Amino acid sequence: MNTMNAVVTRSYGGAEVLTWSRTEKPPISPRQILVRVRASSVNPVDWKVRQGDVRIFSGLRPPLVLGADLAGEIVEVGAKVTDYAVGDQVYGMVRAFKGGAYAEYVAVTPENIAPLPSGLSFSEAACLPLVSLTIHQMLYSRAKLAAGQHVLVNGCCGGIGHIAVQMAKALGAEVTGVCSTRNLTVAKALGADNVIDYTQQNLLATQQTYDLFFDAAANQHFGAVRHLLRSKGIYISPIPSVANMIFSPIANKFRQQKNSYLWVEPDAEALRTITALVESGNLRPLIDRSYPIKQISDAHRYSESGRVVGKVALTFD
Repeated sequence: MNTMNAVVTRSYGGAEVLTWSRTEKPPISPRQILVRVRASSVNPVDWKVRQGDVRIFSGLRPPLVLGADLAGEIVEVGAKVTDYAVGDQVYGMVRAFKGGAYAEYVAVTPENIAPLPSGLSFSEAACLPLVSLTIHQMLYSRAKLAAGQHVLVNGCCGGIGHIAVQMAKALGAEVTGVCSTRNLTVAKALGADNVIDYTQQNLLATQQTYDLFFDAAANQHFGAVRHLLRSKGIYISPIPSVANMIFSPIANKFRQQKNSYLWVEPDAEALRTITALVESGNLRPLIDRSYPIKQISDAHRYSESGRVVGKVALTFD
């Protein structure tokens, strides 16, 4: 069959524009792989694309299929692919602005995927790629985090924040998490050395300084937190503004403290590092809720509620 079921949207808007319907099954080139998707997950970028908030990147006309994260089984391999075979279980991501993972089948290249980590279900694995690759880029490439440095994660129990805490700890950093009272126990269980309850304490009034301020909650900005950064400290946001993307790289050339942002790309080698962290017990995704893919509108609404602890998983079985 040349068709499949997928979450299709033909207009920008609220969660109601998402429909589970028939669409064309993607063909593959000799260098591509066709994966039967068993699970995906919801990332804030997915519903920002759906709303049209990032149409400068996703296009003036809405994408047909959303979704970045995937975990599943290979059902077809291009003639020039040598590292994978039909039946292999894999996980990975496609570019979020292009989408394609909210579907029964997705075409990828070897650079998009890695073997499924042992001990993880499809749902657990599908909650890792985008957020973990984002944090890998932040800690290994942007911040070049070293053991003993001090990291603050604002929004430490959210989808990307809970991964940041674990990966920073695995690198030997001291981690301070910021969350609400109801999530204090979760933050400590993730490994945070210190926890700031923002409902009881003004984050901006703390006397501590940090080598890295990761604004996972995206509710601060460089100017507001600059006094919390050490002399060569870095502020990083996972949701950059256009102005931040254009002007910060220029301004950063003239100051020691840096204002940076993240732009995640598929990276098979980094995925294998993430797999090693999972299999060594240093990284584990938290799943707040799991929805069948046909309930995608409800899954998006819950993701947008701001109450998610960890990730929202999507299942296809």
